[in-house]
Amino acid sequence: MTNRRSREQRLPDGRPTVVSLDWDYMYPSVLVDRSPGLFGSVAFVDPAELGLPPELVSRLESWWDRQEMLSGAFHRDQPPMSEVERRLGKQQDRELLTLAYDVRQALAPDVEVLLWGRPLEERPRSWWSD
Repeated sequence: MTNRRSREQRLPDGRPTVVSLDWDYMYPSVLVDRSPGLFGSVAFVDPAELGLPPELVSRLESWWDRQEMLSGAFHRDQPPMSEVERRLGKQQDRELLTLAYDVRQALAPDVEVLLWGRPLEERPRSWWSD
């Protein structure tokens, strides 16, 4: 084993250079550090520690809370997902995209912001699609 220095790239103030808005069941935050050179376990980012405005932090936390409550709808087979759940899920997707653009605006130009690990313009297909 060699003694290599980490290639992890961070800003001088310790903030990540790349964050992604990701969600999975039981993630403690919707923001994940995807900075180059960061390997190993998932590194979550506290939105308040990034220096985001309090109103944006509150919106991210509200989105996360709603997503946790809604998560059972796409994990279960029975009963089938209801139309109300599907509509709420699509609304969550749209709101997450808006949040991603707002986070990018707040952190630009220092931090690259991704959605589900991809550039915002390459938004992946919704879980809630038909």
